[in-house]
Amino acid sequence: MKLEFYTNEVISIIDLDKLAAEHAGIINIGQKCKQVWNAVKIDDESVDPFQCNIIGSAGSYKLNHGQERTECPKGLLSSRLVPCNTCTGRCVNIRAGRPKYYQRTPETPTLVNGEPVSEWGTELHEDDTITLGNVTLRVNS
Repeated sequence: MKLEFYTNEVISIIDLDKLAAEHAGIINIGQKCKQVWNAVKIDDESVDPFQCNIIGSAGSYKLNHGQERTECPKGLLSSRLVPCNTCTGRCVNIRAGRPKYYQRTPETPTLVNGEPVSEWGTELHEDDTITLGNVTLRVNS
């Protein structure tokens, strides 16, 4: 399955199967910024850094509004509770095999074919249109 997205009339094509294999089946999608790492970085301010994620593999995917992220002890000391892509610290909970997660829900809605993504996520199918702020993504095979 492939994902095409359009920003400022530029088309980018992403192979979801390949990306899911590289990122353990979780593809985080959000605004390109220094504080948050996303597998798909969108350079548009209308998209939240924690906009959504796609979970799945081998052609079967579900889109979720928002992202689950691990708690970061160093992040708790700052004014922002976000994972830092430049942090060299190690999280005690992650090393012990007990990571804590929190759900970050963005203000910008995530839509599939003009409808908000359900609380439990929305299955993606060929020719679905995903809208994130001013950015449109299209699912293709």
